[in-house]
Amino acid sequence: MLNDKTLIQKFLAGDDESFEKLIIKYRANAISFAIRYLKDYYFAEDIVQESFATIYVYKERYNNKYPFKTYLFTIIRNKAIDKLRKLKKINSQPYEVKIYRSPEDIVIEQEQTCVILQKFSELKEEYQTVLYLSQYENLKQKEIAKVMNKSVAQIKVLNYRAKKKLQKLCEKEAIR
Repeated sequence: MLNDKTLIQKFLAGDDESFEKLIIKYRANAISFAIRYLKDYYFAEDIVQESFATIYVYKERYNNKYPFKTYLFTIIRNKAIDKLRKLKKINSQPYEVKIYRSPEDIVIEQEQTCVILQKFSELKEEYQTVLYLSQYENLKQKEIAKVMNKSVAQIKVLNYRAKKKLQKLCEKEAIR
């Protein structure tokens, strides 16, 4: 499969099939990311679709200085926040993490995973977001900084504090 840079270059040159490949590649992760903000699958799906449509319509705005994934997630984040404002659903309660795994994964260390997820949901929203982007989406600190509108130094501190806080919470439950 072609890499993102090649696909985006072809898309910018007018190849719609390359854009479809980018959609296929990132759709599932994008929906998962949007769910973290919206806490609703259908709203998340709509936001992701709108985000891809925005990229398609305004493709000349894409700055290839940043990876496509970072650009996409930034648009999704902004649209999700706008949607929350429209719905007046912004609240400070931590959100529940739902992870879908294969049956084999569920069997392996099920108790520990439940405790970790419970403790993860007790973290501040900022900590949850930085851990999610770094651990599950494998974004670099520079990319996370762009998505969260923070400096790289702030992301480093947030990431460190989030990991330490999660470790401390899990140690109380004797999970190491």
